[in-house]
Formats: sequence, C-alpha cells, structure tokens
Amino acid sequence: MGLEVSSASQSASFPFGARLAGVRLSSTRPAYPGPLIESPAVTIAPAFLSMLTLHPGVRVKAALYDGVVNLTLRPSGGGTAISYDLDSVDIASQRLIAIPGAAAAGTLSGSGNLWLSYGDIADTGDGELSATGLTLTSPFATSPIRLGDGHSKFKLDQGTLTIEELKTSGGDLTLTAAGTIQLAPDPGQSELAIEFTLSPAPAAAAQLAALLAMLPHPPGPQPYRLTGPLNAPRIN
Repeated sequence: MGLEVSSASQSASFPFGARLAGVRLSSTRPAYPGPLIESPAVTIAPAFLSMLTLHPGVRVKAALYDGVVNLTLRPSGGGTAISYDLDSVDIASQRLIAIPGAAAAGTLSGSGNLWLSYGDIADTGDGELSATGLTLTSPFATSPIRLGDGHSKFKLDQGTLTIEELKTSGGDLTLTAAGTIQLAPDPGQSELAIEFTLSPAPAAAAQLAALLAMLPHPPGPQPYRLTGPLNAPRIN
C-alpha cells in the first residue's frame, strides 16, 4: 500500500493484543518524506465480531492529535477493508494536508469505510465528516476567519475523491462546495476540480474586504472554481 508503520516501544495489552507508543505512519514513496500521521499511543486487538462472521480482522484504537480514532481492519477482495470513526481530532496539529499560505484550526469528527488495495493508498470508500470551531488564518484577513461548524459527505472511487456535500454555518463566512479531488501519491500534487460559493456575514465585511477583493468576482450565487494541484491551487 506504499505505507509503513514504526513505533518507539511495544508491550502486551491484557487480555489480547498489543500496545504501541510513539507510532508513526509514513509513506514509502520518496515524493512524500516524513510521517503522514503520528500517535503517542495505539492499542491493537483482535476484532472478535469480524471473526464470528468468518472475516478475521483487528481493532485499532489510537490517540490522535488530542482526539481518538477507532479502526476495524480486515482482508477483503485482495485488499483491506477499513471502518473508521474519528472523535474530536485537532485540525491544527495534523500535517497530512496543508493549506498554502494559510492555517486551519478546529476539531474533526466522523465515520466511514475505505477499501485499500496493496498497490494504492486508497481505492474506494465513503463517509461523513463534521467539524466544530473551524477557523482560517490568512495574511489577507485582519483577524482569523471563523467558519463555525461544518459538515461534509464524500465518496472515493479508484483514487478520485468526490465531495458530494460540504457546508459551513455560524461563522464569518458560509461556505458551500462540491467537486472532485484526483488523489496523487504526493498529496500536494492531488488535482482539484471543485466549485464553491461564499456568503459573508454583514458584521465581517470589513474584516474580509481585502481577501474578498482578490477573488475573480464578488461573492454571490455564481460559484468559484478551484482547480490545479493542492499545493498550487487556482481560483476563477
């Protein structure tokens, strides 16, 4: 799958399983050096429900960026089927996805399913993600931009991530978006094809004036189009 796992130490976890400390998930591809994900503590144990259905698997519980992630993994169709659940993961601490020229904060929760082949990081799947306390910091805004709460639905098929729905509410800007991301081995080279709209709150007009003036047209019902690679996106 182009991934490798390392840990600083391992110990037994009663009654079955193992406990790992200082865990790092890294890509074996030179295009993305360094860890994708880091966790101070991970517990691995047999997934007994999967065994009862004749699909042996493992359960993984990991502390992740001030939150918790639960995974169930089992062999399926020549690859690995994964069910996941995220709870209150701190967005600012993660390094998997970077926003050029900006920084994001908030907490992320959600659940879904993925299927991974042995040759790719991810092939198919679906899920939902929710975020609370979303903020963006940009050099073109006089103070952090509050996006409030967000909710999204997505599907993954043969390396194409389809954002079926994404919407924020309760902040300085209301954002709606839909489109696709063609995933690449180097996340920064993933290709964007997303349409989105912005609706600023009247109280935030002065704060956002410089940022909104850089857009191709004023905010409104006409969508913007976000294209190009993730590390050098274009808006038109």
